[in-house]
Amino acid sequence: MLQPAPVTDRAPAVRPADVRPLDPIEHLSGASRPPRGNLPVHPILAPAFPGGLRRGGIYHLTGSLTVALGLIAGASDAGGWAGVVGIPDLGIEAAAGWGIDLDRLVLLPTGGKDWTQVVATLIEAVDLVITPAPPRLAPAELNRLTARLRDRRATIVVLGRWPAGSIAKVHAHTERWDGIGDGRGYLTRRHLRLDITERHRTRSVHVELA
Repeated sequence: MLQPAPVTDRAPAVRPADVRPLDPIEHLSGASRPPRGNLPVHPILAPAFPGGLRRGGIYHLTGSLTVALGLIAGASDAGGWAGVVGIPDLGIEAAAGWGIDLDRLVLLPTGGKDWTQVVATLIEAVDLVITPAPPRLAPAELNRLTARLRDRRATIVVLGRWPAGSIAKVHAHTERWDGIGDGRGYLTRRHLRLDITERHRTRSVHVELA
């Protein structure tokens, strides 16, 4: 049974020894990739993304970093590469708990002022990028980034506020925790409702993380 860890969205800090450096990009670019088509997601999240993640675009996710890890897990299981930018407290234990192949995971603690360039460079080498939105993003920068995404057939999942267009908006609501004493004590299971808005229509899916 899947054991995502830890039970909260805040994971242990990444240690320097755990971080795969971005360079050389040529090495990553030569890595094998999943078959062409949508990126698969972890079976727990499949009801929310029945066709997988579409390549060449941006998804907007709020409410749960755990869900983002589940999206990485599906791509990883299919042999894909993923990158995480600007989430320095992402935990290796949490990633491993989802079954993510750490040898195909690139972690960059920050995108800095060159967020667009960092992400654009990374999608040359990986299939999926998870990143918080930058404070500001000029329309011209967004246009160049989306053109690069379509060309490379990569996917970005943006966390937090994102005013620009996206394939879908996903918001995770924690409905309740199961555990000793009706949630008072050791937490064993988390119940989430995912509200997915796509093409101006919203649907809700319930998932459980044990």
